[in-house]
Amino acid sequence: MSYKLLVLAPSAGGKSTLMRYMRKHTDLEIAETDELVMEANNGAWPDNDLKNNVLVPKTTLEVISRQNVIYFASFVPDELIIKARASGFKVLVLSLPHDELLRRNKQRMKDEGYQDAEPWFEIQLSTYERLSDQGLVDEVIDAKKDVKSLSEQIVSLVN
Repeated sequence: MSYKLLVLAPSAGGKSTLMRYMRKHTDLEIAETDELVMEANNGAWPDNDLKNNVLVPKTTLEVISRQNVIYFASFVPDELIIKARASGFKVLVLSLPHDELLRRNKQRMKDEGYQDAEPWFEIQLSTYERLSDQGLVDEVIDAKKDVKSLSEQIVSLVN
């Protein structure tokens, strides 16, 4: 069985929680942009220019070459989404309303010390809408569900 999924979700959209759950409860290969970027930059978080213009493209190209992977990201350049789809990836978007993202953002800043992601929400959400309008999104998933249900829905797309 071969599977290739690109799961896009905004900051505070549940990617990390879902990824941890799936790593614990499935045998599927899981990759995530921030982890790969950190690894490619010797464990240090890069500035936005290096991250977006060098490391995200480099690590995404590597992931696209894999035969089996579920790749979680908040940002992938359009040309790489097109390349991923051409190599067999399905593109999914985890959808959450803006007010839920704000709530989650405040909670994770308080509980986990994250930086404020609110400035990125509008551009991330509008990007996903644009990608969908362009026919580059195969499925939009309501991410207000519990993590087990989300995982089961994604696993069902693999099978």
